[in-house]
Amino acid sequence: MYLFISHSSKDAETAKRICEFLEEKGKKCFLAPRDIRAGREYAEEIINGIDQADLMILIMSEAANQSPHVLREVERAVSKSVPILVYKLEDVQLSKSMEYFLMTHQWFDAKPQEDFSGLWKYVCGYEKEATEKSSPKKRKSRKLCWIAAAILFALILVGAGVGLIRYTNSRQEAFVCPYELGDTVTFGNYNGAPIEWRVLRISEDGTQAVLVAKQILTMKAFDAPESGRYNWDGEEDYWMEEELVAADPELQVRVRGNSDWSTSNIRTWLNSEAEIVNYEDQPPMATAMAEKKNGYQNEPGFLYAFTAEERNAILETENITNGNALSSDTVTTQDRVYLLSLEELTWFDEAGISKLAVPTEEAVEQDTSNWYLIDVTEYDIDEYSWWLREPVEDSAGACYLVGNGYTADNIRQASVGLEGFGIRPAITVNLRSDCFRTEQ
Repeated sequence: MYLFISHSSKDAETAKRICEFLEEKGKKCFLAPRDIRAGREYAEEIINGIDQADLMILIMSEAANQSPHVLREVERAVSKSVPILVYKLEDVQLSKSMEYFLMTHQWFDAKPQEDFSGLWKYVCGYEKEATEKSSPKKRKSRKLCWIAAAILFALILVGAGVGLIRYTNSRQEAFVCPYELGDTVTFGNYNGAPIEWRVLRISEDGTQAVLVAKQILTMKAFDAPESGRYNWDGEEDYWMEEELVAADPELQVRVRGNSDWSTSNIRTWLNSEAEIVNYEDQPPMATAMAEKKNGYQNEPGFLYAFTAEERNAILETENITNGNALSSDTVTTQDRVYLLSLEELTWFDEAGISKLAVPTEEAVEQDTSNWYLIDVTEYDIDEYSWWLREPVEDSAGACYLVGNGYTADNIRQASVGLEGFGIRPAITVNLRSDCFRTEQ
């Protein structure tokens, strides 16, 4: 028996314990990201795991209820007739979409200090029932039922004629993607101005797209140093201690900032819709930056000025990012807004879009570091550098950036606590949303 465990990343520890329990009992489980094979497409691996499953165990929490990623897994299971056991961690008011898919499936309440014995009893009971349904006698009975159903359906088709065929075709052709790769889309608002995006990728069914900001929207540090003062730790000055800092990843985080995308200040800010953003570690205040400029700890989150409809149109994306010198090989995050990775830069070539970008007028006006204006004067180039979420190998305090095109190798590196480089965010959106309706 093969079990697919669907869960929000916030419930990963519970999912891991359930998986370990079931596999100790001899049941093979699919658990992401553990069972995503290296070099394979993440979404394809998920689909294959669901299609091969005999039963889906859905770990239901508020986080799972709000996760588009979990909803897509549930929808796939229903479409492939994979039974779903909903393992409820907490009382949840289901979203309309989740309620639609789960209203006929079995629910099971988690208990305090759960030992998973009840879950095991259900899995065994389901397996026994499935085996009995597959016995020769049962199969013969079901075969006769299917034959009768097929005859009835054929009669209905004859009676309905081409009307049914036309209806089916109209359903299949109901949605036509309104965009092509490289198109410009206006969506959302930041810094008092509408945001223009370029269509970077489109899903096979045309219902989803990855958008990247057409221009650099703001200049910000990737992450503030944990000491609260760039290149200082208390009274200790590390400005002239480059070799010492380069050899010590923990010291880099302390005095230069942390290049781990999952914990970075910029990820927190990009994904926040709050007026006051809560940072779990050192906030990105101006006094923590290299030149004490461009602090953003008091700025509302990036999504703050988006409408509710616009926020709902943004899909949660599961990103796998290389770890830095202090983290694991890869880091998995669920993001509504994100920076791109080195590998994802190939999408620009596929879409016929230049990787070079200029800042908006609002970004230049907001920037107090003036690094961009200095670059324009020195190199006479309007384009500017923008952050990727990719850490530099063997470092804990530096990330890669896309350069301004001044050199042939347009990828550069910089300490994440430097505050004058650009932010060019990306989002994955639902093109079925009314936000993307265009005149035909």
